[in-house]
Amino acid sequence: MTIRSHCDHMLSFEQQLITMNGLSLLDHLSIVRDPRQQWKIEHKLADILFLTVTAVIGGAEGW
Repeated sequence: MTIRSHCDHMLSFEQQLITMNGLSLLDHLSIVRDPRQQWKIEHKLADILFLTVTAVIGGAEGW
């Protein structure tokens, strides 16, 4: 496998990850029910989950 074809394959995978079944990753994460008390919420749960998923994909190993 050449570097070019490997990059093309990864781009294809990233495109599939971003638009799974016509929905973006954020759309999928927005489906998750947020059990927190409304008055305590400072950030959207979907935003927190998105940052967590992308950090793990990027190689994060701790907080």
